Amino acid sequence: MGEPIYTIVASETIRSHQKFPVSVTLHNAQTTVTLDISVTGPSFNQSKIVNLSSMENKQIDFDVPALCDGLYQLTSKGVEGLQIEKSTALYMDTNQPNIYIQTDKAVYKPGDLVQYRILILDENIRPVKLESPLRVAIKDAANNYIREIKVSHLTKGVYSGRFQLTEQPILGQWTIEVDLGKDARQEKNFKVIKYVLPRFSVDIDTVKDLAISEDSLKVSVTAKYTYGKPVKGKAIVTILYLNLEKIIDINGKGEVEFTLHKDLNWKSLGENMTIFAIVTEELTGNRQSNTIDIKLHSSQYVIKMLDSVIEFQINEPFEVKAAVEYLNGSPVRNAKDPIFLKYYRGWGEPEESQIFESSLDDNGVGTFEVNLHNGGIYLGELKFMDKVKILPCIMAKSHNTTLAQAQAEVREELTLILNTERPRIGDDASVSVKAPNMMTHLTYIIVGRGCILQMSYITLPEPANFYKINFKVTFEMIPRADVFVFYVDKSDFKYQEISIDFELEFQNSIKVTGPLQAKPGQEVSLDIETASNSFVGLLGVDQRTLLLESGNDFERDTILNNLRHHNTNFGFSPYPGKTSGLAIHTNAQLPYQELDGRCILYSQGVQCQVFLPAQEVFVQRIRKNFDEVWFFEDIDK
Repeated sequence: MGEPIYTIVASETIRSHQKFPVSVTLHNAQTTVTLDISVTGPSFNQSKIVNLSSMENKQIDFDVPALCDGLYQLTSKGVEGLQIEKSTALYMDTNQPNIYIQTDKAVYKPGDLVQYRILILDENIRPVKLESPLRVAIKDAANNYIREIKVSHLTKGVYSGRFQLTEQPILGQWTIEVDLGKDARQEKNFKVIKYVLPRFSVDIDTVKDLAISEDSLKVSVTAKYTYGKPVKGKAIVTILYLNLEKIIDINGKGEVEFTLHKDLNWKSLGENMTIFAIVTEELTGNRQSNTIDIKLHSSQYVIKMLDSVIEFQINEPFEVKAAVEYLNGSPVRNAKDPIFLKYYRGWGEPEESQIFESSLDDNGVGTFEVNLHNGGIYLGELKFMDKVKILPCIMAKSHNTTLAQAQAEVREELTLILNTERPRIGDDASVSVKAPNMMTHLTYIIVGRGCILQMSYITLPEPANFYKINFKVTFEMIPRADVFVFYVDKSDFKYQEISIDFELEFQNSIKVTGPLQAKPGQEVSLDIETASNSFVGLLGVDQRTLLLESGNDFERDTILNNLRHHNTNFGFSPYPGKTSGLAIHTNAQLPYQELDGRCILYSQGVQCQVFLPAQEVFVQRIRKNFDEVWFFEDIDK
């Protein structure tokens, strides 16, 4: 036995006020080894001594304080039993909070009351406690500062404010400025103009998905007054960037059909096609418009795997099922054309392929009986008409493997297969690990947004070339987590990493129920159910204010997509850990073979009620109160 083999794994990202875990493993050694692991930089310097025996793993944690800007490094040194010294530069995430601003309307008239909320959340979408005052300033359309305040306290990350517009304000675009320190700043614009609220709305109904091979597109346009009656007039319907336009008469509803020529410039549209409709009211000439996007696809078909096969036995038939659907989700029935399944070997070996054929049944399902005669790892694909779907890898079980096959498999890399497609928060997920030879130990690390969430060193009860990693999906993994798996075989470092995409969703949920219709003067109650100790902000407005202009509210997708800013996935790299945003120190032999990327697969609730004011005795009334904002309330229970 030669020099002891060690591996040190940590995140390449360091953040203020967060633990910095480091995994230290000694794989093969005749004596104990002592290592000095340190994190150094302008405002944080700490080292820890780790003593390890052969086949031992330890996790150490650094408690990171507030960090100043500058270069930080992870360094590992051998103190006894091993002569090493390696350093990796760490990326310092500034970890600034996100600021979001909501106003009760997007457009105001002179004399209106402007109500607003400021929401400040950390990188995990949790409320921030202020360490320094929050500056809130209001600017008019001439860039004059009308008001400036300092906020020293937030209610669960929220500050609510209001101010009154004068009867003769400067008309135009006003701004709410919010500053929290030098790096966290946000603005919200709103308009102050003289206006009349729209009397009717326009809706567009068409397919959500369209194949570019289609030769026609039907579009339905509906126009109705806010009280439900149909609008009579004309509608101009346009497909933007394709120079296709039609004018139709409309009495509440109208339909139009476009002919889509094969020579249309689809490339100018990108991934979406935009439909624009403008309706002109017959009696007044008032106009109202709307747009809708259609997602474009190269094929009208969608292929789905029904049975996921991970391993197969050589020369033993197994069944594979696949379903073919149209873009709208309906199955392809009475298809004259078959569906094909192809399995082929790659990975630097001479290509060897087998093609299987099946007809579709009445449910659009094709069933294949597959028999593969050689071992190793196979790539796969399904093909129906012009649609091709790349499949996860499958691999032969290691039983009865010939010497030649075993020697070929040693050259293969570790393989990871995600067994749970698009898991959600709270789901149990699993990743299958297939090794080219027998494992006695393995380490897996789950990384989310640059933080190590799970780190485990597994001692297998007996040597095996297959292991299943099970874990529960947590919010910290949203929107993408990386799973890095490795082990050392003699002196060879075997590793693989896989990225898992999750559904974007909040950790907390809210449910609001109430009547869909009410008469003037009727008392209306809303039942609101959410987790205990939640802050609830309510906004109720006249529907017509949203028809005039939107954009005043918080946007769910904007908040959730900001989670991606903390992702430290650096894309595919042949160096271990780079894809997952990890720093690796090891003296094991590293493989640098580029692989075919296609084979790396892919409380009890609290209830409260909110009442609109009304008289105790209900009498028939007509509407007299035409307030555009009905309520703007905060509930902190």
